[in-house]
Amino acid sequence: MATVFEQALDLGEPKRLLIFGAIAESGSIGAAARVLGWSQPALSQHMNALEKDLGVTLFDRTPRGIRLTTAGQLARIRAGEVAASVTGLRSDLAKAFGLGGRNVRLAGFPSFVIGPLAAALGRLEANAGSGTDSPRHHSYEVSEAEPPEALRMLDDGAIDIAFLFHHEDETPPELAGHMTVDLGADHLDLLVPERWNRAGQIKHLSDVAELPWIMGCVRCRSTAERLCRTAGFEPRTRHITDNPGAIQSLVSNGLGVALLPRSARRWSQISGIDPIALQEAGARRVIAMIPDGLADSSEVVDLIDALRAAAVTNSGTDTVTDAATDAEAANGARATSTATDGYSGS
Repeated sequence: MATVFEQALDLGEPKRLLIFGAIAESGSIGAAARVLGWSQPALSQHMNALEKDLGVTLFDRTPRGIRLTTAGQLARIRAGEVAASVTGLRSDLAKAFGLGGRNVRLAGFPSFVIGPLAAALGRLEANAGSGTDSPRHHSYEVSEAEPPEALRMLDDGAIDIAFLFHHEDETPPELAGHMTVDLGADHLDLLVPERWNRAGQIKHLSDVAELPWIMGCVRCRSTAERLCRTAGFEPRTRHITDNPGAIQSLVSNGLGVALLPRSARRWSQISGIDPIALQEAGARRVIAMIPDGLADSSEVVDLIDALRAAAVTNSGTDTVTDAATDAEAANGARATSTATDGYSGS
C-alpha cells in the first residue's frame, strides 16, 4: 500500500501547489510573477502541469486576472496549509537551534527561573512569528545558578546575561564592561504554618524568635540572619535548602518558619502556609546584568520586555489596605505593611 508521502508525490511537484497559492493570493499570474521574481511563461507552465496532475481546472483566466473555480478554492486552502507547515518548520528549527539569530545564554536563581523567566521565555515562544513586529529566531539557554555563581559565569564568558538579586540594604553588584537593568522589587514574606498563627498573633519577626527556622541559599540565609539580629534575636536554624518548593513544604508540615521572596509563591504555592508581609523584612532588588555590547540586541530587548510583561503584581508602593487586598488575591497573605512591586520597571 502506498504511503501518504508516495500518494502526495504522485500528484506532482509540491512546489507547484505553493506557486498556485501565490497566484491565487496575487489575483493574476502577472502579479504573482512580479512578487516571486519568475517569468509569466514559467508560472503558466507550472500551472498547466499542476492542473494535469490533479485532473481539474483550478482557475479561469479573465481580462482582469484569474477567477478560481470550486476546485481552485479548495486547492487554495490546501496550499495555505502547506505554506504554513513549511514556514512553521523553519520557525520551529530557528527557535530550537538558534538558526538565523543569536543564541543567548542565561543564568538565574531558582525562584526567578521557575517564575518570571520561564513565563517570559514562554511568552516569546508563543509570540514568535505571529506578526511583523514579533520576536523571531531568538534562542535562549537557561542555567540555574545563585547570584555569586552566575556573576562568576558572566565574568568568565560562560553566559551572556546573569539575573541577580541583592537585598535593598546591600550594595548592588557591579562588573566592568556590563550594565544593569533593574527588574523591580521582590518583597520577602514570613512564612509560618497556618495552624501556628490561627489567631493572627504573629505580626513581627520578634514574634517567631523562639521558633525553628528553615533557611535558603547562602546569601538568603545571610540576609535572614541579619534581619533577625536587627529584630533582636539569633535564629535557630533547623533546616537548610535552596529549593523554594522544599522550603514551602517544610513550613506547611510544621517544621519551622522561613523568609521567602514573594515571587517564589507567586508561581508555585503549597497550602497550609500563612504568608505574612512584614515591613521590617524589606525586599530584594532583582537585576539583569548584561554586557555593554549586547544590551541593544533584539534578543535582549525582547527578553527584557517579556520579563516586564510577565509581572503579576502592581509596581510602586501602595497603602496598607491595598497591600492586604493585593497579597490576599495573589498569595493568600496576611499583609501588615506595604505591597509589592513585581518584575517591572521602577
